[in-house]
Amino acid sequence: MNIKGAIFDLDGTLTDSMYIWQKAPVELVRRYGGHPPADLARDLKEMGRREAAEYLRARFSLPAAPEELMDTLNDLVTEEYRSRVPMKPGADRLLARLDELGIACCIVTASEVFQAKAAMERLGLWKHFRFAVSCVQYGGKTRPDIYLEAARRLGTAPAETVVFEDALHAAKTAREAGFRVCGIWDSSAEEDQAALRTLADWYVRDLGDWNP
Repeated sequence: MNIKGAIFDLDGTLTDSMYIWQKAPVELVRRYGGHPPADLARDLKEMGRREAAEYLRARFSLPAAPEELMDTLNDLVTEEYRSRVPMKPGADRLLARLDELGIACCIVTASEVFQAKAAMERLGLWKHFRFAVSCVQYGGKTRPDIYLEAARRLGTAPAETVVFEDALHAAKTAREAGFRVCGIWDSSAEEDQAALRTLADWYVRDLGDWNP
């Protein structure tokens, strides 16, 4: 198969960091006096950052503008990326192999670009990526805009570009836009794994096991 580009999700794909997004919305709502359910993250998983902030503000009557909520959320999660989030198994081996094959790589993330870069630099992986783009600028992964922009910047067509994703809704979006898809197992979405395996062209638990 003629693969020329690779687009990587960050949370749950390159980094074992979905725990951040399970805890952070709950803590955010509590800071502003709300009483969120422990599984609040499930309601937000298909939303972009602004959409989630607007939803939380309306649902819990939070006394803050969406911009303030987004800034507070950033403060809650940034230190995790800079200091603690671990790499998913095999990411370093896969990225080194893609370098050898001349396959151009980038990151497409719901997190901020600076957060992705901080995590990748600490883990020694940033050198493998041409750039990162964020849903904060391009919208959530329920629509293909961010994947198409990433492919445009890589200079590769969707059909010759593989998207690595752990989230079922994001994998569906990429597949419907004409990309090849590699599903990545993550414990945060165990209930979606059968559907992700069926949808994807490849499915791996260890990134180092993927071969084009």
